[in-house]
Amino acid sequence: MTVESGSLSREPYWWDAAPREAPNAIALPKRCDVAIIGGGYAGLSAAMTLARAGRSVVVLEAGAPGQGASSRSGGMIGHGHRLSYTALIDRFGAEKAKDLVREGMASLSFATALIAEEKIDAGLQLSGRLRGAWTEADFAAIARDAALLRRDLGMPIDVLGKSDVRRELAADCYQGGLLFQAHGGVHPALFQQGLARAAGAVISGYTPVTAVRREGSEFVVTTARGSVRADGVAATTNGYTGRATPALARRLVAIPSFLIATEPLGESRVRELIPNGRMIVETRDKHLYYRPSPDGTRIVLGGRAALHPIALDRAADWLLAELRAIFPSLAGVRASHVWTGNVAMTRSDLPGIGQRDGVWYALGCNGSGVALMPYLGHKLARKILKQPDGRTAFDDIPFTAIPFYTGTAWFRPLMTAWFRARDALRAR
Repeated sequence: MTVESGSLSREPYWWDAAPREAPNAIALPKRCDVAIIGGGYAGLSAAMTLARAGRSVVVLEAGAPGQGASSRSGGMIGHGHRLSYTALIDRFGAEKAKDLVREGMASLSFATALIAEEKIDAGLQLSGRLRGAWTEADFAAIARDAALLRRDLGMPIDVLGKSDVRRELAADCYQGGLLFQAHGGVHPALFQQGLARAAGAVISGYTPVTAVRREGSEFVVTTARGSVRADGVAATTNGYTGRATPALARRLVAIPSFLIATEPLGESRVRELIPNGRMIVETRDKHLYYRPSPDGTRIVLGGRAALHPIALDRAADWLLAELRAIFPSLAGVRASHVWTGNVAMTRSDLPGIGQRDGVWYALGCNGSGVALMPYLGHKLARKILKQPDGRTAFDDIPFTAIPFYTGTAWFRPLMTAWFRARDALRAR
């Protein structure tokens, strides 16, 4: 099976409605109060909070503002962490685990309120998110997790048996699942553009930062278009963190996620497959996630076609095969778009927020950034402003470097093989 190369766009489906900004000749100011490296959700949210507190802010983005993960994701919005609640309890104890989950819940409330208050036309649909259990053991584990989350935090979650899942999804592959009632989806690129309009800062696209150095009480941020002096610097580059901040790059592994959008299927056909418009995720290590497009006419599906860069045509073939395995009725359907974007993973599986070598940072979404990163950008700004409400439950989580790693993830092909093998063993 091969995709038809000529008919396949290799840019995100989301960019059809929210094209990326063309290069412009915006003048860089000589100095500012805070220079923010990275023009995605976290950077723009931090800029907005700082600007509204009276600070002069410059946001520096290597390409078009938001052209990284913020406009490339699946657009699912929830409270989630990569770690389950049970895993958080095992690692940190019951009280800290509650605090970490509460932080995630607060991020969802923050993001939805931000969209409403700023009147951002982000296509927000709080339609719920279904997590499908691939095996009976997976179902037992997530059902235990749900019982604890309901008991300890009052989280609105329904535990669904196999027949219940079948009413939510025209697929027979899941042994049960969880329905997170408060979750939903956005159009991620429109969300990013709305944040940019609301930020109130100078946003300089196509301005890659090449170095950050300290000179006395100031920082000098060197870019391909000149230098900016700033009292403070914040890095919000996430899965695109590079040589300009090498100490931070050693703490993040950029893992690509690959996505496709189907050709138009029509609203009625999409409703037949996903009757209630849920966002869908699952328990396998290939980490498939899929949803109706905001207009309800297509399915957008992503997953770990590989944990290292591969050709987009190859990724499209793999993702189409997975989509057809879930929905056999889509056997003849083609993809119209295929794209990829980087997810930033950390050793702790939790985000890092704070300051290192004088540079502030909010990094490491671990695949759950649509609500979390705008929230952490805001919290980071409150820290820069020396406000006590900048505190988060993530502050004392070690943001540690990866041994023998300098930012080049040579080991990613080995990770691909490992996760494929784990999925195969669990399926047996």
